[in-house]
Amino acid sequence: MQLSPGDHIHLIAACGTATGSLAGMLRQQGYRVTGSDSRVYPPMSTMLQDMGINLYEGFAAEHLDPAPDLVIIGNAVSRGNPEAEAALSRKIPYLSLPEVLRDFFIRGKKSIVVTGTHGKTTTTALIAHLFTDCALDPSFLVAGLPRNFDRSYRLGKGEHFIIEGDEYDSAFFAKWAKFFYYLPDTLVINNIEFDHADIYQDLAEIIKTFRQLINLVPQNGLILAHAADTNINEILPDAPAPVQTFGLETNAYWRATDLKPGPQGTRFTLQVEGQSLGTFDLPMGGSYNVRNALASLAAGFHAGLSLELMQSALSRFTGVKRRQEIVGEVNGILLIDDFAHHPTAVSLTLNGLKQAHPERRLVAIFEPASATNARALFEERYIEAFTLADALVITRVPRPERARNDEPFSPDRLVQQLRHAGKKADYLPDVDSIAAHLAAETRPGDLIVFMSNGGFGGLQKKLLTALQTQCST
Repeated sequence: MQLSPGDHIHLIAACGTATGSLAGMLRQQGYRVTGSDSRVYPPMSTMLQDMGINLYEGFAAEHLDPAPDLVIIGNAVSRGNPEAEAALSRKIPYLSLPEVLRDFFIRGKKSIVVTGTHGKTTTTALIAHLFTDCALDPSFLVAGLPRNFDRSYRLGKGEHFIIEGDEYDSAFFAKWAKFFYYLPDTLVINNIEFDHADIYQDLAEIIKTFRQLINLVPQNGLILAHAADTNINEILPDAPAPVQTFGLETNAYWRATDLKPGPQGTRFTLQVEGQSLGTFDLPMGGSYNVRNALASLAAGFHAGLSLELMQSALSRFTGVKRRQEIVGEVNGILLIDDFAHHPTAVSLTLNGLKQAHPERRLVAIFEPASATNARALFEERYIEAFTLADALVITRVPRPERARNDEPFSPDRLVQQLRHAGKKADYLPDVDSIAAHLAAETRPGDLIVFMSNGGFGGLQKKLLTALQTQCST
């Protein structure tokens, strides 16, 4: 599709993280951009309106009068949406978000695609930071807010486009993974596990999707793969491109050794093909973040960056919002917000926090907000995932209807199982009861971690305010 600056592009469901970022990118390229959403609210609405993007509250067919030159339909939009129906019936050109990213931004660039069940956002942000700090002037799109930048995207003049490759579907008319559109020259695969039970039937279907993905990497490209992941190792023999592995294992091409965790992050020694190449400081905790750093260093080295430059740049990485983000500290009680929601991510996050703060009592607050967590699929796994938590609060499922016909997740049942396993655990259904409970039960020296891929109803700031009020009286 050929469009020119000044042409009109309309986004349906424009206030999501990805669609909002895409709207900003299109506006920066000179297109006239409008959008609509069921909930138009800050900060995304303010950011878009400040760019000159007109936003409509709610969906209506008349928002497409006169007809735009292109409609972008987000993957949260279903058939029955009046604007989507108008685009279909009036034959207005439409595309999915990943198609637009490919055709308007990625094609013609060297594409670095970061995939996997966990760690995509942090690794994408790390690569974007390394390339920017080392003056490669890349373009990027991250499904989160990298703290080294003022927004989740950037259009640089360099030859690289760095993007988080999501295995979730693309649109109601494109029920396949977004990452198929991203033309990977360098492909990072952090891990492969079962997730997105609303999209995939089982792990085998997800592995098949990643098997198809590696077949898109050209022979002069590079696949960077987590060395210890058995599901990744299952598909690597079929890779048409060169493969380099990363991890803590002795067989990893890019390997980290001598990990020294602390409150300020993790120091490690980098080995490449068994040769030690210096000590690196990562301002993040957890061995999983060290693996993210290894993948990022490997991607940078493949792009021509020196390890010396990246060694310095890595120490200046400030992380991603909602990934071990410090909310505040009151009376010795440290509050941390994290996106972890899959059992593996929960376990790794708690392990990293325990290593960084071994002297603190670790209190985990968990909201089962994902579509998979509306189902009972992972209940048994959470018993082991929360092993390192000294105390737990489980709250309600925000959207229980997402379980569809599967057995629903039961927070109360999980709490009973955790108590049977010897854990101090409580089920509290709402934000106010959780904040009151924590304000009464926590003590100086505690570390409270909020774990959810949802908004948690503003619990983080509510508890911070409650503790500050309690401390001042």
